[in-house]
Amino acid sequence: MFHRLAAAAAAALILASPAFAQDKLPPLRTGVDGTFAPHAMPKLGGGTEGFQIDLFTEVAKRMKREIIIDSVSFSTLIPGMQAGRYDFIAAPTTVTRERAENMLFTAGYLWTAFQFGIKKGSTPLKGWEDLKGKAVSVNKGTPYEKLSKEMG
Repeated sequence: MFHRLAAAAAAALILASPAFAQDKLPPLRTGVDGTFAPHAMPKLGGGTEGFQIDLFTEVAKRMKREIIIDSVSFSTLIPGMQAGRYDFIAAPTTVTRERAENMLFTAGYLWTAFQFGIKKGSTPLKGWEDLKGKAVSVNKGTPYEKLSKEMG
């Protein structure tokens, strides 16, 4: 009888060990583009706030994990993840063939598109030729930077 009880206790400990181990997992580490409102932006009192911060803080909470979120420039996010600094990127990241060869992507949860902001009352843009002689700004390291240079 003692051996059966000891075996049952050992089995219970073995089966429970994943639950105990989860308490000891290190914090999730991620980065956001901290200047990309409303996704992530500086708070007046310090720190970062926005949709991505709220979303991944909640994800970590549901996983019963702590999370460390670095606010950096977009161009450092992918190299940071490839160097092992981040477990994942908490920023809208367009899937490209080159990126898909080096990264795993989740199912999409956010749609982004190439758009231009122009001054109210300006002549509408109909094509790339309408941008000739104008300054265009994009996030460095994005497909939009590549496309803008190609269309230059």
